Formats: sequence, structure tokens, C-alpha cells
Amino acid sequence: MANLERLEKTEEAKARKATRDGAKVFEERLKANTPVSHEDHSGKTPLREHTKRGNLKTTGGEFEVDVGYDKEKGYIAHFPNSGTSKQRPQHFIEKSQEESKTAVLAKFVEDLQV
Repeated sequence: MANLERLEKTEEAKARKATRDGAKVFEERLKANTPVSHEDHSGKTPLREHTKRGNLKTTGGEFEVDVGYDKEKGYIAHFPNSGTSKQRPQHFIEKSQEESKTAVLAKFVEDLQV
């Protein structure tokens, strides 16, 4: 029984690590795909510098980490991503999700091996 409990704790630790590592892979891809404009009306650094990874959440036995942009400049991310009346949509967030999917799954497999 003690061995089973130890195995359960080990697997949970591996799942936590896999989730954090997968979020890191996605954040790096999102940062690479975020467009940088030469015009900055906000007076802050480019949106690319405002990517953020949240803390690990455990709800109902599932692990998740939010990845996106911080509060300082993240509210404008939807304008270049979804487009406006004067700008075509770039869909860099969806592109980042698609491009990082296999890398994230590979990282999960690597971290979860027994």
C-alpha cells in the first residue's frame, strides 16, 4: 500500500512538471509569433515583452497553467490578433497554439514517462 501511495505522489509531481513545462513551451512560441509594430502609441515596450505564464491550478484532479499577456498591455492583444476595420487579422495566437501542439505533447510524454 505504501508503494502505491508513493507511486501516486510521484505521478502527481510528474504531471505538475509536465504541465508547467508545456506552458513554458507554448509561452516561448507565443512570444516568437507575437508581431512587433514600429509604432508604439502606449509608450510601453512591445506586446511581445508582455507574455505571461500563470500559476499552476489544480481543480478536480486536473492541472492547468494559463498563458497569455499581462494586465499592463494584454488588453490590446485582441486587436492585431482578431483585426479591426483598418487592420487585417493576424491570428498569431491561434497560429502559436497549432505550432506548439506537438512540442507540448512531446514534452508531456517526456515528463510523464515512468
